Amino acid sequence: MKDLTFEKAIQECNGCEKNLLLGNGFSRAFDENSFNYSNLLDSPNISYYIKRIFKTFKTSDFEVIIKKLESSAQLLKAYDHRLTTSDRLYGEANKLRDELINRILEIHPSSQNDIEKDRMFNTLIFLSNFNKIFTLNYDCLLYWVLLNREDFLKRYPNREIFEMDDGFRPYYNELVWKEKGKQNVFYLHGALHLYKKYNSLICKIWNDGRYLMDVIKKNLYDNKYPLIVTEGSSKNKLNKILKENNDYLACCYSKLNEIKDILFIHGHSLDKKDKHIFDAISKNLTIKRVYISLCSKEKYLDKREKADTFFAKREREGTLKIFFYDADSANLW
Repeated sequence: MKDLTFEKAIQECNGCEKNLLLGNGFSRAFDENSFNYSNLLDSPNISYYIKRIFKTFKTSDFEVIIKKLESSAQLLKAYDHRLTTSDRLYGEANKLRDELINRILEIHPSSQNDIEKDRMFNTLIFLSNFNKIFTLNYDCLLYWVLLNREDFLKRYPNREIFEMDDGFRPYYNELVWKEKGKQNVFYLHGALHLYKKYNSLICKIWNDGRYLMDVIKKNLYDNKYPLIVTEGSSKNKLNKILKENNDYLACCYSKLNEIKDILFIHGHSLDKKDKHIFDAISKNLTIKRVYISLCSKEKYLDKREKADTFFAKREREGTLKIFFYDADSANLW
């Protein structure tokens, strides 16, 4: 049931606003092994005791636990400087920070220069079919691809190609997010190249020639944590997006509720861990058609059943049509 190719699906949508939602399959299409991860907490290098702390506080957020470890150590030190537990907690916080860095670095190329231009150009052509791009991935692949627009136009000067506006603008010596109507790229679960400052400003790492991974690593050591949603359940993810003073994440989520006409969902298994996303899509009555990618490893009936979980009511009402297309035909990477 995936006879529909990506090209045919796009042709069916001529004259309509077309939006894209990317899942982990986008990154796994680049490198199946490196980006085949479900949770940063899966690392065997994180001790049972630290994982128990994550479980106690019902979070998968490294920043939250690192800060709790550090503040607890500081409290114990102030209470009685002879207590050795404080030093142990400081040590655990440092080890956890190092492990977060290691996990980020091990799944990424060192820089965008390690990715062949033709692969990025293929992906840029795919992305250019859409008016707005939403992603649930917090890796740097999408960002790197979109940075290659100028190089693409040097080779193909007469092609229309997607021009990124992620809402970040120069502000003194930083790139700061300001909600703008022209924003067309939205990181629904944050991204590694975004970070939140002490004054609640959301900043983006400046593309100044340094390796992005090196800057992310330095930021982590400087307690500038990536703005990423690592929570395990849909409920906890939505809580972080809407209730933890994350204006950027809340705005991106609200923009998903405002899109109209057509939505392509590429590379997502329709897992219930992202129920908050699919609920938002289902409730948006201005979306009339949803096209869902189906890769060679997925069975149509299984994915059809998952889609019904979120969209069956609207299909029965006749307000939404669901289609499936062959993911491989999109020619990513």
